[in-house]
Formats: sequence, C-alpha cells, structure tokens
Amino acid sequence: MFYLIMLGSISAIKTNYEKCGYSRLKRLFQKDINFRKYDEFVPNAKSQVVGNLPSEMIRYIVTNFPDKKADKIKQFQKTLGDVAVFVRESMQELKKERRIYHGLDELDDDEIVLFQSEMSKILKNGTFGILPQNSSADFKYIDRGAFGQVFKLSVKEENGRNLMPDSAMKIYYKINSPVVPHIQGNYAEANFITFIKRVLGHDMGKSQFAKHYISDMKNGYSLSEFLYWDGDYDFVGRDYKRYFRVDSNDALKSFIAGKIFDWGGFFKMADFTGDKITIRYLKKLYNHPNMTGSLFEQYEKILKNKKNPQKEKIKKALDLYYQGLGQIY
Repeated sequence: MFYLIMLGSISAIKTNYEKCGYSRLKRLFQKDINFRKYDEFVPNAKSQVVGNLPSEMIRYIVTNFPDKKADKIKQFQKTLGDVAVFVRESMQELKKERRIYHGLDELDDDEIVLFQSEMSKILKNGTFGILPQNSSADFKYIDRGAFGQVFKLSVKEENGRNLMPDSAMKIYYKINSPVVPHIQGNYAEANFITFIKRVLGHDMGKSQFAKHYISDMKNGYSLSEFLYWDGDYDFVGRDYKRYFRVDSNDALKSFIAGKIFDWGGFFKMADFTGDKITIRYLKKLYNHPNMTGSLFEQYEKILKNKKNPQKEKIKKALDLYYQGLGQIY
C-alpha cells in the first residue's frame, strides 16, 4: 500500500527538461534509502532517470541549441541508454555462445576493440546533429564487478579538447538484481547516490564521493566522474557514518585516489534518519564548525520553547551529532 500511495505522488511530479531533467523519482529517493521493493514502483514511474548529463555538456547544448535544448538533452540521454542496451544484449548472446562467462575482459583484445568501436558508433549516430563535426566519442573497457562493468567515456572536439569530463559509465548486467537488491544494483545505487547528494549538498564532488551525473534505471546505466589512480583530488572527506548514520560493506574496496567510486553496499544504521529538517540542523553543525557555539545557543533557545514544532527534530540532530563525537547529550 505504501508504494501505491507513493507512486501516485511520483506520477504527479512534472518532469521539466527546461531545468535539465527533473526526475519523478528524485523526491522519493532523496528522503530514504534501501527500499525493499524497488521493482514495485520504479518500473511504473514515467521517468526513471535521476540526475543529468555533466554540466559541461549541458552548457554546450544550451549554448548551441537554445530553442531545442530539452530535446537535445533527452536525445543524448536516450543514446547513452541505447549503448547500455547494446552492451547488455550483446553480453547475453556471448554467454549463450559460451564465449564469455562473466565479463568482456574474457574476450581477446582485438574483440574488445571492435566492441568498443560499436559502442562509439551507436553514440555518434544517436547524437548526430548535437556533437560538432569531426568530434569523437570513444569508449574504453575498464573493469567489471559483481553487478556491472565500467567503461571510460571520452567526448572530444576535433582539436582534442574535452566537450565534457572523462566519465565512468557503469552498465549493469541486469535491470533489477535479484541479489541484495535493496543495497546493490541499478535501482539501489541510483537511490543511494540521490540521497547522499542531498545530505552532502549539490557540490558533492568536493567530498570523498566521485561526482555523480546521471542514473538511467530503465536502461540500466549510470554516469559519474572518472577517477584516475594517480589523480590528485582536492576534497574534504564527509563522515557519512558519523553524521548521516549510513554505513557500507563495500566502501573500503571502492576507493580510487581516496575517492569512493561505487554507490553499492550502503545501508542504514539503527538510528538513521531521512527527515529533512533533522538533516538541515545536523548539516549546520557539521558544515560550520567555527559557529558551533552560536548554533548551540540558538538550538538551546528553541529547545526551551515547548511549543516549537521543530523541537524534537533539533533534539534528534543534537543526539546524532554528539553520538558521532562519542558523547552523550
């Protein structure tokens, strides 16, 4: 019943591609994580996309197609989805033929090159009229994991200048994974990264999480910042376990140059809260350490006001904050 109720509210949210693709699932995913029955509502949502293309590509499209920017954005997104479908269906055929058992890395190098070329051809043909003439859109196979495999996507002008940052395109083996689907796979990872983007703030690329661009749950892919092993990334680690009461059984093996690149395996701790008011107060304490004294004074005044409707939420934020410090409030 809960999911039927939520689905009604999801369907009522209007997608606005003029503002770069607002998603019907975004509000739901921002509030909570680890849904047990994603397959009961995600496939029925009219838009199964959260996030959007990298901002550099958005700016390029808006600048060059101001009257058709919404259509061009959707066209690019759809073409990435076509690439994902091609990879997934091709792998199924290769497995039927017993040429591979797990991933593309089992193919010969020249076969992988041909596979990558076909992916690039799909992207170039599908984005015809968007990308500049003589530009390139190349894929390179990187690695595979338990739930999908990753390709590096580079889109460049003829002179070699990047039209958008090199990106990691994760293509899932299955749209809905039957194994621990509440914390791993296509739906769960799109959910977690949408939630953590809200609690960390929009500029999450400055945290230890790689910047996330888009997750297309219908076509089963995500696009995020491509991390280099020798990269020197300037970021401030956010203690998601301490402040947001989220833990992971995968994060320790999901680091590249100090940044987390995989959204799978994150789960709620016992005192997790998705309440936006509580998180707002908690973020103030966390993001403004030089102001904690004055913030405490403000919060104490509010707590003394028995009629203030936010009293319990502030109390919860302080409980979480002090618990993270190993103290008792």
